[in-house]
Amino acid sequence: MGRVQVTPGCLLLLAVLFYLDQGIGVLGWALLACALHELGHCAAAWALGGRVERLGLSVVGAELSFSYPVPPSELWGCVVLLAGPLANLLGAVVFAAAGHPAAALLQAGVGGFNLLPILPLDGGQVALRVLGSWVGQVRTAWALDALAGVMLGALLGVGVIAAVHFANVTLLCTALWLLIGVLKRGRAG
Repeated sequence: MGRVQVTPGCLLLLAVLFYLDQGIGVLGWALLACALHELGHCAAAWALGGRVERLGLSVVGAELSFSYPVPPSELWGCVVLLAGPLANLLGAVVFAAAGHPAAALLQAGVGGFNLLPILPLDGGQVALRVLGSWVGQVRTAWALDALAGVMLGALLGVGVIAAVHFANVTLLCTALWLLIGVLKRGRAG
């Protein structure tokens, strides 16, 4: 395992969510869904001889970076990216069969959210790799950013509703983080 970085924002968000959870137990299931997601990526990377170079925990979740003795092909890179959502799908099936519908829903939610075609989410990275080889990286990134703008508008709206009505800022923070990433790429590109 390489370097681990935990930001103050991550610790603050965990403290707030722990306080808001107030014994409901959703936070534990959500953290388990996130951990299973990242372990899915790790398992696929390890199967290709990779190792974790960096694990970053921020206010919006975890970010992994891997190093490989031989760089994986685009196909195998996509397999590593899709392994996280697949792990969540399998977790959803297991938890549903075990009679834990809340845990199953959180597993499916984390996996499904990461499949959105927004960079830097798994779905966005897979779309960039697959479509980029056909129509070019620049055009694909531009199209994904345009699509992300529409999707992020919806996520921001739902995030505001969740923050106001349920005192949960997780989706709002995540949508803002993704929006900042899209805007940064727009200025850089």
